[in-house]
Amino acid sequence: MNISPSQPVRARAHDGPAPARAAAPPPPPAALPGGLARLRGRLGLRARGRLARRLRGWGFLALLLVLWEIAGRQDTTGLLPPVGDVLKEVGTIVTGDGLTHDVLPSIARALAGFAAGSVVGILLGVALGWWRWLDPWLRPSLEFLRAVPPPALVPLAVVAFGASTPLRIAVIAAGTCWPVLLSTTDGVRRVEPGFVETARVYTPGGSLTVLRRVVVPAALPQIMNGLRIGLAVSLIVMVISEMVASSSGLGFLILQSQRMYAMTPMYAGVLLLALAGWLLTLTFSAVERRALSWFDGMKGRDHD
Repeated sequence: MNISPSQPVRARAHDGPAPARAAAPPPPPAALPGGLARLRGRLGLRARGRLARRLRGWGFLALLLVLWEIAGRQDTTGLLPPVGDVLKEVGTIVTGDGLTHDVLPSIARALAGFAAGSVVGILLGVALGWWRWLDPWLRPSLEFLRAVPPPALVPLAVVAFGASTPLRIAVIAAGTCWPVLLSTTDGVRRVEPGFVETARVYTPGGSLTVLRRVVVPAALPQIMNGLRIGLAVSLIVMVISEMVASSSGLGFLILQSQRMYAMTPMYAGVLLLALAGWLLTLTFSAVERRALSWFDGMKGRDHD
């Protein structure tokens, strides 16, 4: 049968299946936008920089401990025990009765005094910063009281009221109050006046609502600075208060060891005090980062 050239040629059944086509290669992954790629690179460099700084800090600390160990082994006066002996004494104190007799009571007193002093400092600071007509009435008395060092009050307070834990907490609170008070007052007064006036217009509830919802949060970064200083002051005053007419605490341990010429327990007490302060500072920094996350992101701060 003749097939006309104009007719299409159809594949016959016995000719076999048509050859399969080669699979198309997968499309290349979409490249990140330039801005996002640069951001990821910057974040990676920042993370590596933080890690490098931490490693340098811990390495330098390890070097100091090694130098302490060498100097302690070569000391012949008995005034500088090796760091290994001091760490063993720290372990003995922490795993024995010293934990409940000296370490934990000291930390509890410091935290109680810090909390009481912080509350008083924040309340007075907010009042002085917001209601400025109180300043001429309260400022002279507050400045006079602030000029008295809290450690100088310890012997007088012990003679007048006895050596009790509430008295020591009150002395610690007296030392903690002042940095918190000054930072809070300055933070409230430094809030932008235009910001406050705008809040008065758009915030229902009156002046106290503006103070609670607008002014205090705006002053919170500076308040946190005062709290950080107050935490360090509470530890200092705690040690001093425990060195006068006390029978427990890290201050008592350090003073009694010094009097008995027991250098290893004395250094162990100092090291325990440093560790307690370091842990409290880390805890406070975590709370501060959470409370000021909006401020840190706005300022572009990099916490290590």
